[in-house]
Amino acid sequence: MRGPKDFRLQDGTVIDHLPVGSAARAMRLLRLPRGGPVTVGINVPSTRYGTKDIVRVEGLELSKAELDRLALLGPRITVSLVKDGEVHGKVVLEVPKSIEGIIRCPNPTCITNHEQVATIFHRVGSYPYRFRCHHCERMTTADEV
Repeated sequence: MRGPKDFRLQDGTVIDHLPVGSAARAMRLLRLPRGGPVTVGINVPSTRYGTKDIVRVEGLELSKAELDRLALLGPRITVSLVKDGEVHGKVVLEVPKSIEGIIRCPNPTCITNHEQVATIFHRVGSYPYRFRCHHCERMTTADEV
């Protein structure tokens, strides 16, 4: 039988403190699995927040754009980079004030839905996040994203 040390992540990424029920959405956003093994915990007990979801991926290092997409899922999400079995960096994700090319405008008449124009959204306020389209000024929520 394998002990707890056998399941340690050697090189990869741990996405922690996801809101309960958002692990599957995080995996879709990152197009997982895409190489290494993926371990998913749903409704895991958390001493800080009660319960959480968690995703561990062997051999994955996330880009800035992927981190920005993950940040849309909720506040307090942390991402840890693991190398040689040790945490080499940990960051609490924050939605940037301006987001380019990630969110699609829900306004059917927005220029971004008809021409080769990159979407740009500006964050309005704090969690729960709302966003304003730079081109048509339509407001949208993180749930609609």
